[in-house]
Amino acid sequence: MSVCLRQPQTCLRRVWRRAWETNHHPRPGSSANLATAEVFPLSTWTTSTQLPVVYKYPLLAGRELWGCTFINLDSLKTTDHNMLPPEPKPFDADQLNQPDQTLYDWVWQSPSPTLELAQSPLFKKPAHFLTLEERTRLTYERAKKICDAYSLTVEDILLLSPKFWKLQTDPIAAVDGGALTLISIQYNLFMGTVAPFAASRPDLQWILQRALSFEISAQFMLTEVGHGLDARNLETTATLLPDGGFELHSPSWAAAKCMPPTTPRSGLPVVAVVIARLIVEGENYGVRPFLVPLGDGREMCKGVVAKALPPRAGAHPIDHSLTLFNRVVLPNSALLGSLEKPRNERDHFFSTIQRVSAGTLFLSGASIPALKLAVYNAAQFSLRRRVTGHDGNPMAVIKFRTQHLPILHAIAQYHVLQAFLVQAATIFRNRKVDPRVRHAIATVFKAAALQHFQKSIKALNDGCGWHGYYEHNQILQSELEFRAVGTAEGDIRVLAIRLASELLIGRYQLPSPKDPNSPVALHEAALWTEAKTHLIEFGGMHRSEDFNRNILPLSLPLIQAIGHRMALEAAKETNIDSKLCALYESGVILEDSAWYTEQGGISRRAQREMEAQAADALLPDLERLVYEAGAAPYSSAPMASERLWNTFVSELEVFSGEASFDIGTSPV
Repeated sequence: MSVCLRQPQTCLRRVWRRAWETNHHPRPGSSANLATAEVFPLSTWTTSTQLPVVYKYPLLAGRELWGCTFINLDSLKTTDHNMLPPEPKPFDADQLNQPDQTLYDWVWQSPSPTLELAQSPLFKKPAHFLTLEERTRLTYERAKKICDAYSLTVEDILLLSPKFWKLQTDPIAAVDGGALTLISIQYNLFMGTVAPFAASRPDLQWILQRALSFEISAQFMLTEVGHGLDARNLETTATLLPDGGFELHSPSWAAAKCMPPTTPRSGLPVVAVVIARLIVEGENYGVRPFLVPLGDGREMCKGVVAKALPPRAGAHPIDHSLTLFNRVVLPNSALLGSLEKPRNERDHFFSTIQRVSAGTLFLSGASIPALKLAVYNAAQFSLRRRVTGHDGNPMAVIKFRTQHLPILHAIAQYHVLQAFLVQAATIFRNRKVDPRVRHAIATVFKAAALQHFQKSIKALNDGCGWHGYYEHNQILQSELEFRAVGTAEGDIRVLAIRLASELLIGRYQLPSPKDPNSPVALHEAALWTEAKTHLIEFGGMHRSEDFNRNILPLSLPLIQAIGHRMALEAAKETNIDSKLCALYESGVILEDSAWYTEQGGISRRAQREMEAQAADALLPDLERLVYEAGAAPYSSAPMASERLWNTFVSELEVFSGEASFDIGTSPV
């Protein structure tokens, strides 16, 4: 079936209605009939509609027991899904760079509106029984329900409101990372790119509202098979036609867009912002965004070809694809922005893809709920797992230093990262800050968050023994799913190289240390001195083989060092428990133990003693900290609960029989 591309509004309305009438089916209900839940080893709950919710400052009515607040799901079934309290005082996008405590508490301590959703059949379906297409459709259904729970507005997305931050870091992101990927593309990249043009283009409101309500699948298509790190040199063209329209074309397979999900598997009409090179009378006018319908939910639009990539290992499936355009004719309204040739092509390119840097920051923030859920599952396993002690009595393995130390480090990391994210987001949305500095802050946060996540998630999984080999225990799946964040919205290695290079040659500066004499600030300064010394030695040539050889390998450690310092400063300013800050600091010191031994004046033994003392101080609070993270309602790991384990075993495929087999041994 072909789709008219000359009149996009009429065309999009028609394909959307047709797909909705043909493909829409009732979604699973949001109310849940919970079985008896055993969430913590030492607790028992027998009422089927009671769900334990854990928060440091519970804001829901209920009774509190060891940091747990009980809410009755029956009372929620008739209430609005959006359980968020009002945002703190009016949040001016141009306010000072420092967030206040109220904002931190609202983002991280107020209850999530997805609490009920996490217990609904939609998130409890045994996905391994479904086909690939059914599992893909399930991911889209989940993404829509998450967005319904938050009820964001176009303004929330355009202005990057704290409500937008909270959605991007909701605990349910750790349950289905595929759903978060869809939301991030649809809300941040697609709507964030289109919305600024809507002020002068009222016709865009229709598509924005349907993207907001997930009635369409909305994509953002920048990267090409042959042009990832050098996206400014992309090959897809949009040639101006004599009647004012455009011809969108992929001249080769190297120009295929990757990896946005564009196939009809979602059952939704698909629309995309396609970044293409504008050609006017044979002249290159630079890259521009075009609004392009790709399919009606059943088949692709005429001239659009999508090749579905295989599912990523361990990830919740979405239909990542390679997409090409074969002389697709677009109306003049498809172009977002002016036909005029920009004065500065580089600046115009970065302004065109400015929402990518927002994704650099907020998509990395999903490491926080992922760590929280991994900590909860690993801690619950370690509390339940018993061995026989030297006195002959059973003891929980969590008592071993090698078992609880990775858990404590991860707890310290996500508390510090929470403070850093709020501070980074506050700076990022401040329009008075140099855009280069805003993007730099996002890169610094991503570097630190990824480093902590990648190290801790492996250590947590390793502590779970053979249980850690399986995706159903959520830690391995989280590790595999989150790997894509390292390259999504900017490969962190390349972002770090670009940022380190620009800082070294003095194009702009980041906030300086508040305490230049702190160990982490001294470490950061020493790495910069090392890099600057190299630069001076080869004459300051930043596009040279010497720079490639000596500076590029230093770039990521440099940016991580800035991240460690800024994260710790943010945590102290936000009044994060000093015991958590101490353990975090000991952890980052051990990341470059050699420097602190050689130049920092802290011996290896002293470094280990710092870590040991910080862990000793925090250990008595371990169970409380685990429970306060609020991850319990989102856990489905069989290893975390006796009830879940028994259910898991009961559903395993059973083999039995009455066979006999002679193994050939002689009777004794």
